Amino acid sequence: MKKQLLIIVTLSFLLALAACGKSSANSFSDNLISASIADSVTEVKITHILGGTESQWTVDSDELETLKNWFLGLNCSMVQFEAGNSPGDESGGEVYSFNMADIDHAGFSYVINGPDRCYLLMDGNWYSVSNPSDPPVTEPQWEKLTIEKVKELAKKGDALSWSDFEPYRHTDIGSGLYIYFYEIDEDYCLVIGGGDQQAAPMYIRLVLKPYDHEFLDDKAYIEIRTENVDDFINSQNN
Repeated sequence: MKKQLLIIVTLSFLLALAACGKSSANSFSDNLISASIADSVTEVKITHILGGTESQWTVDSDELETLKNWFLGLNCSMVQFEAGNSPGDESGGEVYSFNMADIDHAGFSYVINGPDRCYLLMDGNWYSVSNPSDPPVTEPQWEKLTIEKVKELAKKGDALSWSDFEPYRHTDIGSGLYIYFYEIDEDYCLVIGGGDQQAAPMYIRLVLKPYDHEFLDDKAYIEIRTENVDDFINSQNN
């Protein structure tokens, strides 16, 4: 979980620290809290990590307002841990991370290591939450992408778009570009990349599965819009 926490995110640090400051010496004024929320936060991308499974989705509108109110209601105080003994170093646990790409501040994560052992991680600092509760968000019911579904989608050819893959569980591994990683099975994964989700993807690749996302480019793959999925799989089995 420690490695996963390092990947986490950009939601307004002013909002986060101000909220916790309601019960600590790090408080900002109520006016600053309100202004930060009203002006800065319009859409939040959520990453949820539980049992080694990572899910991502976006909230806005009414659900975002509920999330803001939950966050502002948290009471927390800064705590310090020895190296290697922070909440993020524990095995298991559950993490919610919140990403707002339009705001250039450090972000925060909500870490659940037990019913009464919940923490916020903000700007490298840990805060213990004295009134913990689960974030009021609803995770979509994702479908699992399978080889058979990839074969069916590939029939659309150049008409394939980002929206065709929205129902399926994925992980965003991009930095600068959108790069979505889809687990398929023990042998294969699918990777979609591009700079604008309103345009056609730059690539949609079925990849012979690597041991780590960082080595995707080193493995055999095909572009499913123009190459045959069955031929690729058969070539790997020979």
